[in-house]
Amino acid sequence: MFCPRPTRATLFALITLLAGLLAVSAHAGIGGSIKKLGDKATKTAEDAVDKTTDGTTSGDKSGSTDKGENKSGATPATSSGSGGKVSSVSTKFDYVPGDHVLLFDDFTQDELGEFPAKWRLLQGNFETAEKGGERWLRCTSPDGRVRMKLDSPAPPEFWTLEFDVDCLEPMSSAYAVRGMDASDRTVWETCWPVGHDLVFRNGSLNSTVTTPGENAGRHHLMIMARGKSLKVYLDNERDANVPEYTGGPVTDLEFRLWASTKPMLTNVRYAEGCRPPKDMLAEGKLVTYGIRFATGSDVVLPESAPVLRQVSAYMVANPAVKLQITGHTDNVGSAASNLDLSKRRAASVAKVLSEQFAIAADRFTTDGKGDTQTVASNAKPEGRAMNRRVEFAKL
Repeated sequence: MFCPRPTRATLFALITLLAGLLAVSAHAGIGGSIKKLGDKATKTAEDAVDKTTDGTTSGDKSGSTDKGENKSGATPATSSGSGGKVSSVSTKFDYVPGDHVLLFDDFTQDELGEFPAKWRLLQGNFETAEKGGERWLRCTSPDGRVRMKLDSPAPPEFWTLEFDVDCLEPMSSAYAVRGMDASDRTVWETCWPVGHDLVFRNGSLNSTVTTPGENAGRHHLMIMARGKSLKVYLDNERDANVPEYTGGPVTDLEFRLWASTKPMLTNVRYAEGCRPPKDMLAEGKLVTYGIRFATGSDVVLPESAPVLRQVSAYMVANPAVKLQITGHTDNVGSAASNLDLSKRRAASVAKVLSEQFAIAADRFTTDGKGDTQTVASNAKPEGRAMNRRVEFAKL
């Protein structure tokens, strides 16, 4: 019987199917055993990570940024993009970062190949890696656990946590954040991706939400806590909303990276706050870290929507109020460039409020102070993160 020679497309499909089956067998999901892959497919995947992360040079660190602490000069390829319409972001996305930074780490202060100084190792192998001019914390074993080094590891009543992740390929349960109690037991856990889902677990509660798009590539994970209320976000979508978790109290937060393709994270920002606002400008001034910009530019990013919605609602409710918008930067880069950037960013915020939220342009004046009015020391990343801010003041 005649058997036609398989086409290149057929062979490619068979190879892809085989690689997918091997990946599934290597990672059985949350709570499952992790099996080491010794086959050629996994070795190829790991080599691909090495080629993109090792042997590269540090990026240009001359520019001041407001999107995390990335000084590479390259705009992070987050799924939220840069310059999308802010007002079109879902109203369910209500993440507002805390205003007192407890830890910020972009791993630029660590040597390549070394374990980072601001973290405690609990399990597995980690190293500082580089990709695209940025530093990353990379897990080089199939299962690893780390915690942040903090003066007080117990989370405050109000806190926020956010970080960027980079997945070489679609994978299952690559990232988990856990709230741990004093006996080192898991009180709650959120994992992504579990297939195409984000999962939150607490006691008998098991909440699963299917996340859109591809798991592979760069994404931004966020958690906002107010007491025992937790919200979990992926990119610009809220995927878990827990009114009150059970158990606890939580005494520490733990990160688990468990995949065979060396998952990575960076731009970790852990902060106290943000308290639920009553009157945003009750004291005449609002200092916010929730307005984000593309790296080194004045483009207002879509994740700024929650704060800008609050400001626009306040302006509608108080039609006689006029606001001064002032931009501030850290001291990275020249004083002149920082001053110019801060002025342009303040003007961009006013423009978005006017054009996308229908607030009259004559109700705003704008200014920028560059790095001249610091609220914390620029000697540490945490201080620089607090100096990058936008302020609203009643006129």
